[in-house]
Amino acid sequence: MVSLMPQRYFFNLVGPASAIEDPTGVEADTPDQAEAEARAVIGEMRTAGDLPILGGGWQLEIRDGAGRLVRSIPLG
Repeated sequence: MVSLMPQRYFFNLVGPASAIEDPTGVEADTPDQAEAEARAVIGEMRTAGDLPILGGGWQLEIRDGAGRLVRSIPLG
């Protein structure tokens, strides 16, 4: 049986002319688990009105601890 070690993933908001980087990140076992967490947070923020209308071109980038892009979720 293979045991997965949690890895830190960072959720950065990236737009056409700017970016908001996540300095803390979250721990997840897989990129799929990190994406599920990101989608849940996006949904909660939209429901609460905490995610502003960003317009076209914005996305949430999920990067691993080495800075590699593992997922990109369009937000516009």
